[in-house]
Amino acid sequence: MQLFHVILPCLTALSTICSFSGEGYLINNLQISHVALCTQNQSEFKEHITIKIRTDQHEIYIVPTIDYGYDPNIFLGDFIGNGLDQIFYSVNSGGSGAYSSSQLIVLQNGEQKNIYDSQNFENTAQARLKDQCVTITYLNQNYYLNASHADLSGEQEVFVSNVNAVMPVYNGGLKKYQIIQFQKIYIDYTANNIGYLATIIDFSANGATIVNAGTFTNFTLSN
Repeated sequence: MQLFHVILPCLTALSTICSFSGEGYLINNLQISHVALCTQNQSEFKEHITIKIRTDQHEIYIVPTIDYGYDPNIFLGDFIGNGLDQIFYSVNSGGSGAYSSSQLIVLQNGEQKNIYDSQNFENTAQARLKDQCVTITYLNQNYYLNASHADLSGEQEVFVSNVNAVMPVYNGGLKKYQIIQFQKIYIDYTANNIGYLATIIDFSANGATIVNAGTFTNFTLSN
């Protein structure tokens, strides 16, 4: 049964601007799908973003969770190890504290399935400062960041942001893509950023699994 009738009738009545984003075997390994990003304005800040997938038999429009922002982007690759391509979508909020929103969309067995959405990621990390060292507790493990270069003149309250950025990474051993997501670690205010909590996430057709985590510092030490 085919359920790829996610076409929005109102789009035909509006002037849309589509840009080619890539092609791959998204639905099956017999027909190539052409993927484009479509918006309804030409300004840098995009609104009403849709993902258009076109094959010989289908024309599908998908509205992402966050359908507005700067620099919307699509990456096609095999994330679940089924030999087909999935859609990794990201868009930037803009501004000095810019955050990106990301989704991983699977088209499989006649259905559309979102197996990752950075907006829904449960932030369970906690952090505390002691003796100019920040300890981040995450998934029953402790990770550390040096805070000696930070502004420690305030309340010294440490925050772990929601997902700040996400990017695909290729795992040669598994012969598929995973993602690495970053959460900002800051003290008292967002500009007082000391580093990031980085999490690597692996995917299957059934969902996502966290496979590793670590920290990235925001400072370079010199002699």
